[in-house]
Amino acid sequence: MTKSSANVFDSSQDVIIPVGLGDTTRREFPTLLSAISQIQQFFVIEKTGQEIPDEFLTLQGKMNFFNTGFGSGFVEGLTFALLASLTLPVLSDPKLMAPVARHFPLAGPKLFLRTLSCFPILLTGALCCYLSRFRIGILTRKSIDAFLFGRLVSLMVKGGLIFAGLTALSGVITQQSSWSAAKWVSFKHYALAHEIYRILLNTKPHLIDMAYETVAIFTMAVALPFVTIWGVSFIRKIKAKKDEASWDRLK
Repeated sequence: MTKSSANVFDSSQDVIIPVGLGDTTRREFPTLLSAISQIQQFFVIEKTGQEIPDEFLTLQGKMNFFNTGFGSGFVEGLTFALLASLTLPVLSDPKLMAPVARHFPLAGPKLFLRTLSCFPILLTGALCCYLSRFRIGILTRKSIDAFLFGRLVSLMVKGGLIFAGLTALSGVITQQSSWSAAKWVSFKHYALAHEIYRILLNTKPHLIDMAYETVAIFTMAVALPFVTIWGVSFIRKIKAKKDEASWDRLK
């Protein structure tokens, strides 16, 4: 093999590995798309019929996919919490909803505001489901599963923290504490303090419901990619076995 050859041949495993691909299993992925792009490269190799050994994806490589999934879940949870903290008071207070809907007509339907807070989770969940088409060999299975488990851990931890925070906040908000907080935030401007006080008291009854909704949303966000990816992989295996059996009957 010449020096200019684009591939390195591993005779022990009878696998042709592109130069530099081994390095990508050890480096960290700066973004979610970088991890998906790496999985796509594994898919291209395995699609040709080459079965890359499990040991090719080192422990460091698996941890990199796990960390990418964990970081993705953390960003999803944090963005969800920030958007929910903006939309929940609007959904809870009719007087606040009126000017918001007047300036932003799309915000009028409550479904839009609820969907807006879930948008980061829906987007990343769709990207995760997209990975189902790549889970065909040992390396793609290991890398995708490591990513999904990292995201699972992150979302469960984040969901638990949000649930605990909303539950605690519901107990903290009283008429006295709300009025004290409203005066402090408004720098003792009575009219503004009164508006904040009303919004806080109108939001309180919805906090517990929001806490349980968060747990349900995060559970679905975790379960859907697993069901989709593993389900497609299972169906693909069944189809392959049927094709193999049909081919054996023709021999």
